[in-house]
Amino acid sequence: MIKKKPSKKNILFYLLFYKLPNFFYQNKAWFFPLQFPELVTMRFKRSFKKILKSNNYDYIFINYASWATLVENNKFTKNAVKVIDTHDFITAQHQRKNDIGQSFKEEIRRISLFDIVLAISVEEQYIFSQFSKNKVVLAPMMLDKPENGNLVKEKQYDLIYVASDNIHNQKSAHWFFNEVYPLLPGNIQICIIGQINEHLSIKAPNIISINFAEDLSIYYQNARVALCPMLTGTGTKIKVVEALSFGIPIVCNTRGVDGLINKTNNGCLVSDDPVEFGNNIMKLLTNEAEYKKQAENALMAFSMNYEKEECYKKLDTVFQIV
Repeated sequence: MIKKKPSKKNILFYLLFYKLPNFFYQNKAWFFPLQFPELVTMRFKRSFKKILKSNNYDYIFINYASWATLVENNKFTKNAVKVIDTHDFITAQHQRKNDIGQSFKEEIRRISLFDIVLAISVEEQYIFSQFSKNKVVLAPMMLDKPENGNLVKEKQYDLIYVASDNIHNQKSAHWFFNEVYPLLPGNIQICIIGQINEHLSIKAPNIISINFAEDLSIYYQNARVALCPMLTGTGTKIKVVEALSFGIPIVCNTRGVDGLINKTNNGCLVSDDPVEFGNNIMKLLTNEAEYKKQAENALMAFSMNYEKEECYKKLDTVFQIV
């Protein structure tokens, strides 16, 4: 494991030979800020070169464009196939912090350093392939098919909502509980899982709040419908793919289906209107035929696009393993 920073035991050495040189390296002498997140330090880059120098590799695999400069002007990569797993469109994530044009230009420059680019969503695959001349391949989120699936017949929860406490989830949760929740019958049982609970002031007998769950599968198996109220944010939503894997229909906003390969007939009912959003929930809870249809669509969408073994088969062709 490479250490990004040296020890601080010798503070003078730390300041003169790490802190100051690395400050200018990462900030382009301060006068020309990069406008893009940089995680590579000079020390880390030197250590990485030493590893490559003393070993031969068929593939060099880098996660996130913030680490891409590890292979830049690096002769020790030799004949290895360089692969970057982008995971996200970083320019979109940091658009309020950085100059969008400069950030996007830098992001494309970085991914162009590689032979193969893995994009997690169809949107990002399209964007990167339009501006990068290297091979851009779709590598979606991959999950194992749940062993027990959705076998529980008597569901404990009508709705399940899984969310962390990032700013996108905070805005979306407040929208749901201010605009949609008051329109729903008071006897609907809602299970909220995650640190988003720390940002919600609403208390009611029909709301179960769980800040941390060791095993989410127990809760998915006991839920009829999954919620994904997303107003902002980028990339594929993990909670959507998780719900699909259990054959649970999802009610979401437009942002909820971002990244999904199939935008329709995928188990998701989509609306940005609070009234229609609420109506979609009630349709699934009261119409058994509609529920069964959407549950089947959810399982089909997962099996075709996100089930791990199926995704591995597709990647095998990319890396010419088959």
